[in-house]
Formats: sequence, structure tokens, C-alpha cells
Amino acid sequence: MRYRIISRKLFDVVQKHYEGRKKSDKFGETDKYAGYLYCAECGSKLYLHRARTLDPKKNNYMCGGYQSRVTDCTAHYIREKVFDSIVLRYLRQVVSYARDKSDEFYAMAMANGEAEAKKQFKENEKLRAEYETKIAQLDNAIQLLFMDRSNGKLTDERYDVLSANFEKEQSELKAKLIALDTQLDEMKVREKRVRDFINNAKQYTEIRKLTPEILKAFIWRIEVYEKAVKHSRTCGNHIVIYFTFMPDKAIAIDRMISENGETVTL
Repeated sequence: MRYRIISRKLFDVVQKHYEGRKKSDKFGETDKYAGYLYCAECGSKLYLHRARTLDPKKNNYMCGGYQSRVTDCTAHYIREKVFDSIVLRYLRQVVSYARDKSDEFYAMAMANGEAEAKKQFKENEKLRAEYETKIAQLDNAIQLLFMDRSNGKLTDERYDVLSANFEKEQSELKAKLIALDTQLDEMKVREKRVRDFINNAKQYTEIRKLTPEILKAFIWRIEVYEKAVKHSRTCGNHIVIYFTFMPDKAIAIDRMISENGETVTL
């Protein structure tokens, strides 16, 4: 039997993650962060604000929930130029690490994953043996039922009821076997993400600016928190960057950056 490389649930998550990234704004331009940038408090997307009469240096992002008043949130205001410098700075650091010390990066990225995978594999193999044994026992039981019906020891009605129950139990066990394989497939996908990240890092020897291609290769999601001091010009936004090599783990680059781009805390 052949199984999907990744589960349908995981596939749907990935597809949803990329929705809306090709939509153009009223200027005919596409925001490179579309589909990546979210409010850390309410979960809404952050939208880019720009105008033909506005100095490009003042282009900024704000929480969509705050703008539309669909959530009781705050602006989460941050300038595009400042945000670009933050993302580019830490992206370069991580990509450089993955490129120049790929073995060390792989070991770091897979440290928890490998331990979890080994534990899960051991548990899955034990469950697999149990399920397969039970399925074989049910096969034998169904054959015995058929023989008993053929010999007149079992009525047709009784046979139908018992065989239906056995077949239902078999079907449920087979579904569990498929679920076990799906879990292992997703572990393989996790390793593939790390390998792909390293390979992409080796292709991009120098990242001069952020592009949709660069973001797709390395970034999964970015969350922006509100400033600790609202409307402050010196207090920065708390920003978390999730990279593609492990998007489901809280190992994001996490920094507090001031409005002028200087690091407040590391």
C-alpha cells in the first residue's frame, strides 16, 4: 500500500499558508510580506499602508483587526523600512549559520526532532505489531464464522451481524495503521524542511534585499507584538520570526527592536 508523503491535514495547512500572497494593492504592487505577517495578539494579518503622496520612508504596517475593528486590538504600528532591516538582519544570520556550518545547524535543528522521532518510531512499531496481530486474528475469526455458517452451526442472520462487527473492527484498525504511517511521513517532512533550508542557504551566498522568493525559501511566519509603551518612538515592537526549517516549534528569532532600528534587548 502507498501512502501520501504528507497528510491531507498538513497539506491543507501549507496551502492555506500561501493563500493571498499574489494579490496586488491599488498601486498594482504586491506586498512581499502578504501571508507571512500577523498580529501576535489577535492573530489578524498586518497590512501595509502607503500612498503616492506619502514619503516611502513612512510606509508602515498596522494590525488588520485594529483597522477594521473586528477585534479589540491595537495598531501594532511599525515602519516598513525598520521592519525590513530587522527581518533582513536576522535572516542573514540564520542563513549564514546554515550555509557555513551546515552540519552543526542540522544537528541543532534536528536535536529535539530526532529524539522525538526515535521515541515515536518505537511506539509506532509496537502499536503496528498489535494492530497487525489483531487484524490477522479477525481474519481467522471471519473464516471460522463462514465455516460455521456453511456447516449449519450459525444462521445467516447471526453470521451477518458477527461478520459485520469483525469487519468494522478490522477497518478501524487499518485506519489506525495508516495514521501511524502518516505520523512517520510527517517526521520525514520535518527533516526534509531542514535539508531544504540548508540547500537554499547554500544557493543564496549573499542576501542584499528581501524578495518574495527569499521569504518563501526561508520564512514561514512573522508575528509582531504591540510596543510595551504604546505610541513610543524609542520602545520597539517585540517580533518573532519563524523559519521554514521548523515552523511548528518555538525556536524563532525573538528580538525587541526600537523604532530607529537599534537593538534594545537581545
